[in-house]
Amino acid sequence: MKRPLYNHAILIICLIFMGCGSPTSVTQQASSFDSSIVFSPFPPVELDSNATPAQLVSFAWNEFLALNWKSSYSKNNKRDYPDTSWSYASDKLPFPDLVVWETYAHRSELRPYSDKMLPFDNPPHYSFGDQLYPQNAQTSFKLFHNLDENNEIGSCDVFAHVNKYQQQYQVLYQAKVNRQEYQYIYDNYPTKARLLAATTHTTRLIQDSVAAYYGTGAPCDCPPGKNILCLPCGGSQGAGPGSIEIKTAWRRLTTEDDPSRFFTRTVITYSLRGDSIIYVNDTYGLIGLHIIHKTRNYPAFVFATFEQVDVEDANMGLVTLNSKGNDSGPLQTYKRLHPITDIANESTKYVHDQLKKRNPKSIWQYYRLTGVQGKPTKDSSSFNYFLANYVIESDSTLANFHGGGIGTPFNDSTNLLYQGKRITMGGCQGCHGVAQLHASGDFSFLLDTVGKPVYRPDIGLTSSKLQLYIKAFRAFSPAHKGSTK
Repeated sequence: MKRPLYNHAILIICLIFMGCGSPTSVTQQASSFDSSIVFSPFPPVELDSNATPAQLVSFAWNEFLALNWKSSYSKNNKRDYPDTSWSYASDKLPFPDLVVWETYAHRSELRPYSDKMLPFDNPPHYSFGDQLYPQNAQTSFKLFHNLDENNEIGSCDVFAHVNKYQQQYQVLYQAKVNRQEYQYIYDNYPTKARLLAATTHTTRLIQDSVAAYYGTGAPCDCPPGKNILCLPCGGSQGAGPGSIEIKTAWRRLTTEDDPSRFFTRTVITYSLRGDSIIYVNDTYGLIGLHIIHKTRNYPAFVFATFEQVDVEDANMGLVTLNSKGNDSGPLQTYKRLHPITDIANESTKYVHDQLKKRNPKSIWQYYRLTGVQGKPTKDSSSFNYFLANYVIESDSTLANFHGGGIGTPFNDSTNLLYQGKRITMGGCQGCHGVAQLHASGDFSFLLDTVGKPVYRPDIGLTSSKLQLYIKAFRAFSPAHKGSTK
């Protein structure tokens, strides 16, 4: 189904992003920001194959502004559609009652434990294996925010204002996918068995013959009959934006926080009552947002990440987890391991200025671009090689990632396949590359076989997600499967 004015929007955005450039190291960045940022209800579908840092940060902001556009859901019950009658200038409230990315499908909708995917436009419907109980009769399980992850993929737990509250204000997470990615899985691999067959076949091709993998049309044009997992790419004629995934980080606010500086929502969280898992409705503030986006020119996805501007002033702390998922050290404060680039900061200033002109109350003037990754590279001095969000990749394991798996984050082993070559990439892209190279999830941790469909929310888990990832990656790794070609 095509969106209203979609072809027109594609034409405009593609013209904006056309241009040439070559990869630029951090030391070679331009000192001023030349904006190609537009306030559009539709996300960009593509950017130049040799995008400069300026083009990459513009692309990231164009995604952010489109995905935070007001949703049309209250008018037509369509998820992942913007209300084209709305604009950042016409609304004088800090933020709309529902924005586009909020209506994306949650991971438990994409991979329901019931093994029965429902149509994308159905109201929120979360499927777990364990029995869940409401806190009271008024507690809703149909909200658009289901914060069912409580750690950074098994690496650490993160908390706010630890100087005063210790571990009372934990950061929680959720992951979502857009319509196009959801529909691809719904149409082709809607059950656990069918998806497993596709990822298993894809793994064998990648490990045994890279040429055969690309011969299927991968990574963008695999016919369904090939039984290869090949998520849709933006940038093709009439193809739409391509696959987009969102990961968000949230926490409860304290009296030390100014709520007027946070995007807040009523969310679903979980607690234990004896041996029972209770779902609760509470108000949380958004503190981090990842956007990953697959296009034809960027089949390894463009990775963009944003933060609430006060995160480094909130006395954040973390506790590292061991292989059993238990605390392995004391609560400790932490610092950002890699600075935000000048060009990202310049782009943030530009967007904030534009937002204030349109709506001085816009909540998004309190959110900044942390960084963006485009083409994979083995050059550790390249732009945003070690991309990490302060509240989503907080510890060294994730912030300094450049290894072959979650259990070996620093060993410089290859972690992704790009244009026929195995590459050791750092940061977010390198970490997600493990899901492509070893688990055949096409850079998505939502589509692998590691503990999915999810049996129950993270709270109360006795096994470690980290240990599950390590087990899966070892099973797929060349050392355990034989040599690769």
